[in-house]
Amino acid sequence: MSKHPGDMRSSEVLAPGTRVGAWRVVEPLGQGGQGTVYRVEDVHHPGDFYALKLALYARDGRAEREVALMMGRAVHPHVVGFHGCARWPHPRDGRLGVVMDWVPGQALDVWAESGAPTFRQFAALAATVARTLGELHVRGVFHRDLKPEHIQVRASDGQPVLLDFGVGWYSGAAPLTTTPLPPVTLSVLSPEAVSFLWRSPRRPSAPYAFQPTDDLYALGVCLYRATTGHYPFPEWWPPDVLQSAIVHVRPQAPRSVNPRVPRALSDLIVRLLEKDPRARFPRGEVLDEALRAAVREGAPEWDVPLFAWEADERSIVRPPRPRPSYSSAPPVAAPPAPRRQGLRLALLSAVVVGALVPVICLAPVSLTVPAPEEEWMSDVKLDPVAAPSEQAPLPVRNQKLAPCTEGLEVELSGGCWLSVVKQRPPDCPRQTVPYKGQCLLPVPKSRPIPTSVDGGAPAAP
Repeated sequence: MSKHPGDMRSSEVLAPGTRVGAWRVVEPLGQGGQGTVYRVEDVHHPGDFYALKLALYARDGRAEREVALMMGRAVHPHVVGFHGCARWPHPRDGRLGVVMDWVPGQALDVWAESGAPTFRQFAALAATVARTLGELHVRGVFHRDLKPEHIQVRASDGQPVLLDFGVGWYSGAAPLTTTPLPPVTLSVLSPEAVSFLWRSPRRPSAPYAFQPTDDLYALGVCLYRATTGHYPFPEWWPPDVLQSAIVHVRPQAPRSVNPRVPRALSDLIVRLLEKDPRARFPRGEVLDEALRAAVREGAPEWDVPLFAWEADERSIVRPPRPRPSYSSAPPVAAPPAPRRQGLRLALLSAVVVGALVPVICLAPVSLTVPAPEEEWMSDVKLDPVAAPSEQAPLPVRNQKLAPCTEGLEVELSGGCWLSVVKQRPPDCPRQTVPYKGQCLLPVPKSRPIPTSVDGGAPAAP
């Protein structure tokens, strides 16, 4: 993408008082991979405040698709409301700004840890999110990047509001990238999406077709994080290890991490995280009813807070992750004979995963999107230096996303990378990724504002 006079460096933030169309900037709320969010005031109605998400670049197709979604199919009481558009600095050629509801409140995981809700209240909120997703899916709308910070619990009434449809999609929308997957968060990707990514070098022109079960898997990740204080698999793991765990490893049940979690709720979350999408809840409406039925049991365990509190300091006592324990060694699939590196890679996978997280390894399952062939599965880039695959690396957390600086940065998988000129595989330095004879260093995303507000809500006090 060529540079445009209205394009903005990620480190630049509009100053308070800046006029953007009919709105005046009050304060920056945060910056994400696609834009910066501000609290703004309606110039013609002083005292009316909204959130303005201003794209970082002019002619950003993702921002235009988000507007199309929010104006039409994604209109819903539990989806952040749309109020208008503006361009800056030029009203015709400037960067697109989306004006939305300003939703004071807390992200789902923050609310769960600091608001002291009971499991009954939590289940009711989760059921509302499930029903909302189901209604969006019927309209052909998929969020595709559902994570705890995109589920805002509104302070005024405690209701959930879905935020940030920046990578959302609706039936009939034209693809905006040539990559197999959009620039989404790896830790909320479903096993079948990761499996498709492994196969993508053989079908580079075929984008992944998201299904309702993908969004519901991501919701399971959100509920796991909220009820345990942990993600099913740490998001800071190297992408290769995280991908392998998502496809092959069963996380501990939430009740094993936080004994306060009711067994019925724990079982529902485990089902959402099943490797085979056919074993999950097929639709949001089905999950909604299952949650409500579980709560109707009326057991006292539903009426206690999610976490214990210290009596004096009112600080959270977050349950620790249990230590790894195996009744036997995790199974390791034998690689085919032609792949001499396969056994070493499989063993490395078992050792790394076994050392880092308490999990149960699974036998391969038949996915709706077929899993890679065995010879391909043995090269899941667990040892990037030795793996013969030329699969482009996925962006890491807090990495700058495309568009990249022309002539300086390399765009791969929707992320921006720098080529380390003086070194080549297999002598790539740490923090770099080998790819097609280069050592690539992820370009960090500039974050001048320490909060993470993709949806336009202020940081919790």
